[in-house]
Amino acid sequence: MKNTSFSKPIFKRLMLMCVLTLSVQAALFMLLSKPDPDFAEKQLERLAAETKLVSRAVAPLLQRNDISGTEQVLFQTRNGDASRALYLYRHSERGDTELIANTNNVQGFVPQPSWQETAEQQNGYLTVHQFVPLAEQQNALLIYVQQPDIKPLWPYAAVSAVSLLLGLLLSGFFASAISGFFSRRIKPLLQGTSQALEKEQFNASVDSHAQDSYGVLGSYINQLFRKIEQTQDALAVSEQNIKTLRQEVDTRIKERTDALETAKLTAEKANEAKSTFLATMSHEIRTPMNGIIGTIDLLRKTQLSTSQFRMTDTVRESSFSLLRILDDILDFSKIEAGKLELETIPLSLVDIIEAVGRILVSVAYQRQIDLKMFVDPRIPDGLVGDPVRLRQILYNLAGNAIKFTQTTPEKTGLVIIKAEMLEENMDFSQIQFSIVDNGKGMTQRQISYVFQPFNQAEGSITRKFGGTGLGLSICQRLATLMYGDINVQSQVDQGTEFRVRIPMRRSDEIQYLDKEQLNDIHLCLFTTDLHNQTHLSAYFEYAGAELDVANSFEALLQKAQTMKPLPPKQAAVWVLDATYEQISANQIEHLQQLPAMSQVQFVVITNQVELSERSTDRVYYLHSSPICRSHLYDAVLIAAKRKAKPIYAGEKTITAKAPSIEQARKQKRLVLLAEDNLMNQRVIVDQLNALGYAVEVADDGAIALEKWRRFHYPLILTDLHMPNMSGYDLASTIRKESLHLSEGAEFTRIIAVTANALKGEEQKCLSIGMDGYITKPVELDTLATMLSRWLPHQADPMKPGVASTDTAQPPSPICFTTIANFLGNDPAKHEEHLNYFVRHAADLLQNLHLHADNQDRSNVRAVAHQFKSVAKSVGAISLAEQALKLEKAAEESDWPVINEDIRLMQEKYQDVVAYVKQRY
Repeated sequence: MKNTSFSKPIFKRLMLMCVLTLSVQAALFMLLSKPDPDFAEKQLERLAAETKLVSRAVAPLLQRNDISGTEQVLFQTRNGDASRALYLYRHSERGDTELIANTNNVQGFVPQPSWQETAEQQNGYLTVHQFVPLAEQQNALLIYVQQPDIKPLWPYAAVSAVSLLLGLLLSGFFASAISGFFSRRIKPLLQGTSQALEKEQFNASVDSHAQDSYGVLGSYINQLFRKIEQTQDALAVSEQNIKTLRQEVDTRIKERTDALETAKLTAEKANEAKSTFLATMSHEIRTPMNGIIGTIDLLRKTQLSTSQFRMTDTVRESSFSLLRILDDILDFSKIEAGKLELETIPLSLVDIIEAVGRILVSVAYQRQIDLKMFVDPRIPDGLVGDPVRLRQILYNLAGNAIKFTQTTPEKTGLVIIKAEMLEENMDFSQIQFSIVDNGKGMTQRQISYVFQPFNQAEGSITRKFGGTGLGLSICQRLATLMYGDINVQSQVDQGTEFRVRIPMRRSDEIQYLDKEQLNDIHLCLFTTDLHNQTHLSAYFEYAGAELDVANSFEALLQKAQTMKPLPPKQAAVWVLDATYEQISANQIEHLQQLPAMSQVQFVVITNQVELSERSTDRVYYLHSSPICRSHLYDAVLIAAKRKAKPIYAGEKTITAKAPSIEQARKQKRLVLLAEDNLMNQRVIVDQLNALGYAVEVADDGAIALEKWRRFHYPLILTDLHMPNMSGYDLASTIRKESLHLSEGAEFTRIIAVTANALKGEEQKCLSIGMDGYITKPVELDTLATMLSRWLPHQADPMKPGVASTDTAQPPSPICFTTIANFLGNDPAKHEEHLNYFVRHAADLLQNLHLHADNQDRSNVRAVAHQFKSVAKSVGAISLAEQALKLEKAAEESDWPVINEDIRLMQEKYQDVVAYVKQRY
């Protein structure tokens, strides 16, 4: 049994009590025996009084020069007290201080006579200096010293030590006695409890017969033993029940595991069937889409009118919109697993919003809805985000707005797509997208669950308007993934506004809209549409135009009658909003015929497509379907003669001519196409021919393999899913047989062209030996990029204008590809605009030299900017680049650098002049 003695803790407590008692007693004693604080001062006063008496007693003796009598008086005054001493000084004949009489010294005291009467305590001694008056104005100095009486402390310390020792002895005795008493009473309880714990048997009892607290404690311990005994019995029963239950649970878990394993196999089969279905559906949908998009790309390479080219834009954007929906279906598994990934690439919000508007304009036109767009001109291009998901959000919200908005005889349906900048800093821009309509609106109850999946505002909506109720839920989820939010405000019969706020990071490719592109252009805007006035005014004012606004034809006539002649180099353009017959054709013609309007050019905004082809030298018709910011700026610049009117002849002029099959085979540049679908064969062959490649076609993989064994084509384009032999088997077989070919045999590049766009398909193709992967529908640019990598065109030394002759001639100062993009392929127009540029650029250079002489940086920069624009429009790329350098130098560099850039630009201009004169 462990030591249970209480002696040590009791001794500690008694000892502490003893020490505290003695400390209190000592403190009280010291307090009661504390000396009088004025005791030293009183002693000093008595000593001073005695000193005066002694000085009077020794004065007659000193006058008689009785030194012995004087010493006798001093010794009598000291009276044998060792704590006292007296000293008598006087001045000698030499003027020094002379001790003439003194008593025995006080231990440790050295007298220092000062010829002043003082009484002070110094270094623990009471000292009094007293003058003794003598005859003939001489004085003697009496010094009386006394050491204060200080009682020793050692008796008190001895008494305290003895008292403390006695207290410790008594504490030890009492602690031992009390501990023995407690130990005898508690020992039976400890023994009984210890035995019960060691044997883990609680059916015994401890002694509880004493009639005191120990007996009560013993009875409580016995009751605790009874409780523990009952608990042990209950625990044994519970363990038996748990054992039985565990056996039952194990049996049920095994049954459930078998059921889950069966369900897992079923789910895996279902998932495999879903993937197969998605792959098949993707292939079947992408196959006709390949024909649509491929044909549109080829069509855009031909000569088209403005309206036709924009129609091809709509068809192309709608086709890719369908493909995006298909891609969303293919990403279904990722959406279910919460692993939807977003792209982070630089994008243009203007392009995204205008593309959404072009897709939805046909739907809005059918429902007679006025669709408007506004992109805050402060928003730069180059913000980082996911363009596909942003387009998806705007398309869903704007599509819903058009769907639930109607035009009635009383009200024209209106839908506005807006993008505004709320705030920006060094890293981020906070962008708010708003989709506003004046449709039927929603109640608060409908708003509360409009973002829940598979829910729509009314139960009848699905039947009336169609849809699954997933669109808004997807928009909310995408906005959250972009660290943004979406909210809605709506009033019944008033309309609805959805707002999406998204923080967008700024990339290194950030580009702001030019604030000076409409400088020196006087604009007059006519519109009765409040929204158009707000949007167009914001565009024009940001671009630096001088703007007037008129809201009625009478106000226009008044402005026309007060029109003044324009200063040099300034243009006047009137932008007339003729949508919904706000102004008639007769009124526009009347304005043109006014004499004061001879210098004014007109931009007429119309919603009639046929009018966009009737533009003249003075009137440029802009189709508002809807009004795009980029088109609006181009229209104003064209009307102001700052930019040439474009003729859409395609993105690039097709100059390549495909060789014959035999020529291509001799040159080892013949392409083999393995494709089983006839429509895809026709489209891809046309695309290859347009890019300057000859091609042979195989209807399946087996035929393609036989053709390859005969001719060993340098490049094969193959579909993956074909009868008889798939594209996978074709690639694997070619790679295996290539290992046994001779060393001089040409290596064949294999590119997969497939509608199977499932994730991981490209990696699978590359892993079996293919060199590239293109998904259907095949875009012409994508195909050209792939072919230029694996089978690039070779320079023909016999043709003029290619690499072999270019190396012997200096580069042309005019790029006719660029001028063709602006003016088309008409050489007469090229000559006209180049001659005009030569004359106009000469005036600009003259102004430039004048501003440089005056060291006017602002005007030098403005002229350089204008020079850059007109030079680029006629294909003078090198001259435009030099003008750009001058524009930057005008902002940052010193005047010697600026003057050097002006000289270089003058030289490049002379090169252009010489070239134009030589050619025309």
